[in-house]
Amino acid sequence: MYKTEVNYGPKIDYEHCNKCGTCYQHCPMDVFGWDEEKKMPTVAYPAECSFCCFCEIMCSEVAIDVHLPLHHMLDFGISPAELKKEYKILDEK
Repeated sequence: MYKTEVNYGPKIDYEHCNKCGTCYQHCPMDVFGWDEEKKMPTVAYPAECSFCCFCEIMCSEVAIDVHLPLHHMLDFGISPAELKKEYKILDEK
């Protein structure tokens, strides 16, 4: 089977993650996996994300950021170029 990398879906900031497993337990699309060795959640199936952002909302540590794919951003009228400018400004501060 081929493994395809996607640049959208939930991203976990492991510096802030407290390893509670809320995202793993409550994701309606079963996007998250559980690393038994490290006792922490992983993003196992990012392409299956429905972008409901439930994991992002439920995370008590605000350690999850759901990245929208380009076609969703365009559908919502979000300009990727403007986002890039905005983040660049935020990164410089």
